Amino acid sequence: MKKTILSFCLVLTIGLFASQVFAQQGKFKGIIKYTLKWDGEVPQGAPTTLDLKVYDQKTTFFDIFSQIPIIINSEAKIVYSLFDFSMIPLEGVTGKWYVRSKVDDEDIAKNNYEYTSETKVIAGKNAKKVNVTFKSEDGTEKKESIWVCDEIGPNMDIYYYPGLKGVPFEFTYEFFKYKITLTATEIIEGKVKEADMILPTGFEEVTEEEFKEIIKILNEASGGGQSEDDI
Repeated sequence: MKKTILSFCLVLTIGLFASQVFAQQGKFKGIIKYTLKWDGEVPQGAPTTLDLKVYDQKTTFFDIFSQIPIIINSEAKIVYSLFDFSMIPLEGVTGKWYVRSKVDDEDIAKNNYEYTSETKVIAGKNAKKVNVTFKSEDGTEKKESIWVCDEIGPNMDIYYYPGLKGVPFEFTYEFFKYKITLTATEIIEGKVKEADMILPTGFEEVTEEEFKEIIKILNEASGGGQSEDDI
């Protein structure tokens, strides 16, 4: 996967006055709704929409493939991935876990963003065309163009495009053989609370390595692992 730092978890992203306050980058509270257009093969039960809840510099949503909750603190550059295996009767696996991933300067340096003057209206907001050059896992460079809104939402994206100034409003997301185009279609102001961005109680933190061991135990108990081609 080319952009997100959490590819491992995918194996198993008002009134007039209030409107003036909320419609500022870093000060927005609300929901950005996306439509998902799948290109080619579509997995059974694949989602066709995604809701990104925003509270100032924090966001939360359900990952497209795993449907696990993701909580992001853009200001602290931290991504939390939550896993609930409490209903699995298997020692070493049963429980509620979360993995905390820190986006560092090295992650951000992998991407180069050229902000152009070209704009278009998406979901009622002005979005700017940004040309992206990023390094894939094999070290090769790839290019793409996306549309970004810097009028609302966190000051920086750290999940799909680490270091991007603004919120991706139209972009392509690729994972193995799947390709999805996400487009913002509606913005609902309000209806999001800071409590929505807090880690729920009962979850225990594990490292990425520890979580991989949990998945290994689960795969072995189910009769084998899942290859990338099976996803």
